[in-house]
Order: sequence, then structure tokens, then C-alpha cells
Amino acid sequence: MSDLDVQITFPDPEKLPAIFNLARGLRRPDVLMVMGGAVATELRKHFTELDKSDPNKLGGKRTHFWGKARRSVQPPELVSGDIAKVSITAIGVAQRYYGGDITPREAKAITIPVNPAAYGHRAREFDDLKLIPSQRKPDILAILARPNPASPHGIGEVYYVLVGRVHQDPNPDVLPTEAERMQTALEAGEAYLKNLINGSQN
Repeated sequence: MSDLDVQITFPDPEKLPAIFNLARGLRRPDVLMVMGGAVATELRKHFTELDKSDPNKLGGKRTHFWGKARRSVQPPELVSGDIAKVSITAIGVAQRYYGGDITPREAKAITIPVNPAAYGHRAREFDDLKLIPSQRKPDILAILARPNPASPHGIGEVYYVLVGRVHQDPNPDVLPTEAERMQTALEAGEAYLKNLINGSQN
């Protein structure tokens, strides 16, 4: 899925603090960029907290997915006269936010780690795993496991399962709530306009 774009827009100007209407705040690119910058900072802080509180569920080596999301937050840009946009370019963030089906593009299956030692690694990094077709579970095409001649079926630890499709539920907690983003933008814009007005009066 492509970038996740967060737009800062206010459809009902009448509900804005009076200073915005007096200074035509939402028609000024400088104000919109300040508001967008504040939201970008809020997103980075949010991803930092997720990186601390949402570790790898399997244990093992962490990939710091949310740390990568934080570093991918782009500076704001204007997309029209009254809209600022902040893009998050890390792969997978939009997928987690919106949810939906994940299907393989080039490979025949999706390889899912189920062992702490496999997390953060590609299956090709292990040269001793055996591909074993699954006959009992229709949603699992095969498994990748270490051979173990001493076990009844010759199978040791399972490292990956191979599936044809994965469904991911939407997760709104990927982003701060819309109300939080709007509040952050408004506070930054209001403070900026007040500084401009106070500066012009001195």
C-alpha cells in the first residue's frame, strides 16, 4: 500500500478561534505550514511511543517498525489553498491503519515468522530449513522447519508458515485521533498568529 497521508483541513471555519478569521489564517500558506509542522512533530512523538510500547509479540530481535515510521514522517506540503499534507512513507504503515487483505505479488505465498529466531529475518537467510506441505490446515500452504530425525515426523522447530493471503484488521491507533491532530494544528496556528500580531504592535 502507498504512503499514508494526513491532511490538515477545517471544513467549518466558523468553529475556529476568532483569530483565524480575523487574520484569514487558513488562507495563509505560512500558517498552514506551521500547523502542518506541528502535526508532523506530533506524529513522530506518537510513533516513538508506539516503538516503546509495541514490541515484537514473538520476542527475539526487534525490527523497530515504528521507529522507521517515525523517521519516514515528511515535512508538510501545501496541496491546495487551504490544505496542508503530511506524508508517512514507511512501507506498511498505511496497511496497518486501513487494514485489508495482503496477497503475495511475486512469490507464491506469504512467509510468516512464527519463531522468535525468525523474526526480522528472511527465510532465505536460513539454509537448513525444510519445506513441508500442509495437509491438515487449508489456510496454511506449507511450513518451513528444521529437520529433526529424532522426532516422530522428522520435523523440529517450525520457523515459518506459508499462506496464500493474510487479512489485517484496521488499526486506528496507528495515528493520533483526528481530534488530537486538529487540536495540535489549531494550537500551533493560534500561537503563531498571536506572535505575528504582537510583533506587529511592538
